[in-house]
This record gives sequence, structure tokens and C-alpha cells, in this order.
Amino acid sequence: MLARFHRAARRFGVSVIVRVTPDCPLLDPAVAGLVLRRFTDAHGGLDYVGNTQPPTFPDGQDTEVFSAAALALAWREARLPSEREHVTPYIWKHPERFRLANVRHVEDLSRLRWTVDEAADLEFVRRVHERLGADRLFGMAEVLDLLRREPALLDINRSLTRNEGYARSVRADRAVSGPPGDSVMDTSRPLARSEEYFARAEKVIPSCTQTFSKGHTQLVRGVAPLFLQRAQGSHVWDVDGNEYIDYPMALGPIVLGHDDPDVTAAVRAQLGDGVAFSLPHPLEVEVSELLTQVVPCAEMVRFGKNGSDATAGAVRVARAYTGRERIAACGYHGWQDWYIGATTRHRGVPAAVRELTHLFTYNDLASLRKLFDAHPGEIAAVIMEPVGVVEPAGSFLQDVAALARANGAVLIYDEVVTSFRVALGGAQAHYGVTPDLACIGKAMANGYPVSAVVGRRDIMQVFDEIFFSFTFGGEALSLAAAKATITKIRDADVIPHLWRQGRRLQDGYNALAAEAGLAGVTRCIGLPPRTVLTFADHQGRESLALKSLFQQEVVRRGILNAGGFNLCYRHSDADVERTLEACRAALAVLAEGLAADDVEARLQGPVIQPVFRRA
Repeated sequence: MLARFHRAARRFGVSVIVRVTPDCPLLDPAVAGLVLRRFTDAHGGLDYVGNTQPPTFPDGQDTEVFSAAALALAWREARLPSEREHVTPYIWKHPERFRLANVRHVEDLSRLRWTVDEAADLEFVRRVHERLGADRLFGMAEVLDLLRREPALLDINRSLTRNEGYARSVRADRAVSGPPGDSVMDTSRPLARSEEYFARAEKVIPSCTQTFSKGHTQLVRGVAPLFLQRAQGSHVWDVDGNEYIDYPMALGPIVLGHDDPDVTAAVRAQLGDGVAFSLPHPLEVEVSELLTQVVPCAEMVRFGKNGSDATAGAVRVARAYTGRERIAACGYHGWQDWYIGATTRHRGVPAAVRELTHLFTYNDLASLRKLFDAHPGEIAAVIMEPVGVVEPAGSFLQDVAALARANGAVLIYDEVVTSFRVALGGAQAHYGVTPDLACIGKAMANGYPVSAVVGRRDIMQVFDEIFFSFTFGGEALSLAAAKATITKIRDADVIPHLWRQGRRLQDGYNALAAEAGLAGVTRCIGLPPRTVLTFADHQGRESLALKSLFQQEVVRRGILNAGGFNLCYRHSDADVERTLEACRAALAVLAEGLAADDVEARLQGPVIQPVFRRA
């Protein structure tokens, strides 16, 4: 109900809401007028005025007046079922947040019950209308006079309790979890410390996060945690102590599991020797040699700290190598000017830079050919994710490689996501297409910050002539982690495990969606080590509301999911089974919401928001 009120207020652009309800057929307009005048006479000095906190009027004379701003704040922050269902409890329960007032009657008449919730209530109202005349208007004073003359009327519904519906909701706030797969769950998961940290972050951190995709707009606020405290294996704990099975996996870097013992041991050993040095460390050579052994295109290596370092370095070296400036890009390639100017997050990027990056469409060779035709001899590089959530169709990757090389452009694979996850040698090894350069990172060091540009010797040697140099490029802890991670992926059953567990989740989810009648609404797509969940409305368009409701329901069941499944080596059979049980329950809620056409009303916070959309 809270979401419905907020949605209606937003749709019609109202600033003040007067709330009266149809279960109060004896409501006196004069009483409602008293409450409204108390609000308007304050000239904006109040957020809420009612006549029930505490009640002194008969039950059934309830009126509330509140600002749209107060309603919006309640909608954003209310978490308990009682606060979501009954519209205003979050407001009047928080006098420290809102300016409140209550209109009182000179005599306490709260013992009188004139509302209609039960059959006895309806009988009472019918008797009143019979006595006072169903065809004429009457007010509270006339009903009181009638009851003084005929006090026996009070016996009709005397046994009923005031606001029993709200009391039931409050009891539901304290309910315990149902059995696996049950759609009724405990929503009292504490998040107080998350909110405290968020309030502090608002004062010192723009957007309250260092990484947009980890921010508060990416999960349903008030249900999902805002800050995580620790992690172990495939599980994480938030700052309030709540435990979750982790599927974002830090946006992909965690491939072995949090605090992998072999990686942690390697980092601890290196920590005793040092972190950053005044000259190159032997690990720079050792990890470079290891990369040339496992990545097909790698003949030489330069390290960065994150994916954007690698893609920017690869683009710069391609421009230097070819003497050209334009770039053809497909996929997401980080925050640097050369790429982000092609997205809707392009504020601060010079127009001259934006004009040099041209986007083409995955699995559409003609869209790339069109760029070469429009800019003959000007495109320095084709940079692309070899696979995202959609697999290459037919010979698409081979055709792109042939077209790029026929036009003298460097072919760059952005394998920041796919390296050491799809296969040891990345998507290029999986699909058997070797680029000129590749950008690798994320899973390369199981969470430690390191990336690399790898590729053909003749192109990589141009790094001698461009500027790609920073203090922490050879930082030793991350290189130690990378060496241990790559070695373990090579020598253990890591990649097959990711495929096996990922396939179980993917097939299981799609079977559950079909079982719930949602096969046309939501699917799990992509390669099993990293899948994505899609949600579509009845017109086939992406639905963030459905995605939000799904995420809300699984996080309530202890599953942290940002829209897909990044698998790690520590995701166990029990994790998969528990996850699918949570998905079953969440999909049931989605089906109910779609059938009732009230998906957004079931959300306990705002709909999640995209980080950006490509222009």
C-alpha cells in the first residue's frame, strides 16, 4: 500500500495527501476538515497531521494529512511489513525524522467502533443508517446522540479490537522464516549498521561508493545490505552480521573463493619481503612468463591495476602502432575518456575525444563494416568483448578478425571479465580465435588489484615509446596473488567446477521459471561460469521492477545476487541447492505480483537503477 500511494502521488504530481479510507463509512467531513486545517495552518511547518496518535475520536473517523516528501522518504526507508502495508506507520513512528501533530477530541471517544472490518461492524453501520435515515446526511454529533438514546447498539461490535489488522502486521514483523521455498520470510534482518555507515558515507563520498556497480542503487534499499564486513569461501557477511551466499563475487574477481588458502599464503609470504620496491621485482618476470604460457596471444606483458588501465593502454599502443586515432568498440571497456565518452556517463569528456570512438553491434558484422567504410584508413583498433552474455553467432569472431586485419586495424580482446573464468586462456582459447592484443584482469589474482595488456611482440614493443607507467604497476602482493591464482587454476579442477556448478544453476533456474509460468518473463543466459538473469515485461522490454523484486526476495533468503551468477571454486552443491530453493520462492512471488499487477507495490524499497546506458 505504501508503494501504491507513493506511485500515485508521483504520477499526479501532488504535494499534499489527505488519506481517508472506505472502511470508515461514518466519517464526518467536518472531522476530516479539522485535520486538514491543522496541516494547512502550519504553512509547511508540519510533515504529518492525524487524529489517531493517540486516538480520541471514534474508530472510523480516522483522517491523515501528510506531505508527498514525507511519503517519499517513508517509501525509501520503511522496511517492516507493517510499515509497507499501512502507509503511514513509518512516519508517525519516527518523530525524530518528521514534524508531527495530532488533532484531539475534547472527550476521549476512542472506545467507540464505527469502522467496518467484520460482519458485526457492517451490522452496526446498517442499524445507524436505519435509525438516522439512509437518504440524508448526518455527522458525528448525530451518531453520538443516537448512541446515547440507544446504547444497546454498542453491543453489536463491542467485542472487536481496534486496529486488529495493523496489530497482525506488527506480529508479522516478528515472524520467523518458513520452510525452504516458502514465500513467507522473516524481514526483520537487521541493517542498522549498514544504514549508519551509509549516513556517514553521504557526507564524505560522492554516490556513497567507490564503484557504481556496488552502490546503493543496485540492490533494493532497505532489504539488501549496503556494506559488507568479511568474506570466506563462497559466503559474505555484512556489517550487521547477516550471512549471504555471494554471487557478485566482487564483480567477478573472486574465482577461487574468498580468502583462498593458497593465495593468502602466497600474499603473506610476500608481505614479509615487501610490497612496493624501488626497482622491478622478480615476480614481474615470473608472472609475465606464466601468462605467455597460458594466454594464446601473449608474447609480452605489461601490468596495470584494473581493467580500465589495460584497455586504455591497449588503445594507446594501437594508436601509436598504426598512426591512426579512431576506435571501433563493442562491449563495456572501463571508465577512461576514450570509451566512457560513448556512453551516457560522458560528462567531463571533451567532445573531440568522444568523436573518436564508434560503437558497433555484437553479432552484426555489417555494423562494423559500416564503420570501416565511413572512416577508411582511420580506425586504429577494433576492441571488443569476445563474449558477454550472448555467444558469438556462427563465424562472427573469425569474421571480425579478418575484417579488422584487412583494414589494418589492431584486434583487441577485452578479456577482463572472461580471462581465467571461461577458460584458463580466456575466451580466445575457448573459441580458438587469437587477437593481436588482449586485456586481462579481474579473476587473474582472485581479488587482488592487477591487470595486464598482453599480445604480439611487435605491437607490445611500442610500449617502449608510449607513456604507460605508474607507481604500483609492479606491486608485489598482487603479483604474488596472481602467480598463486593462475597456478591453481592451471593445476586444479577450477574451470570444470565453474562450468559444472554454473550449468546446474542455469538449468535449474530456467526449469523453475518454466514451472512458475515465467519462461517468457525471465531466463538465465550466458556461459555457465558467468550467467546473467533477464527480466522482461509483457511487451518484451527489460523490466527493472521485476529484477528488483527478484533480488529483494532472494536477498531476504540469504542470497546476494546482482542480476546473475559469478561462480567460484568454493560454490558447493549445498550452495547451489539453497540458491535454487531461494529462486523457487522468489519466482513464486514474481508470478503472484504479475498476476495481481502489483509488482512495484511488493517492493520494500526503490526500483534498482542502471549505472548507465550506452549512447
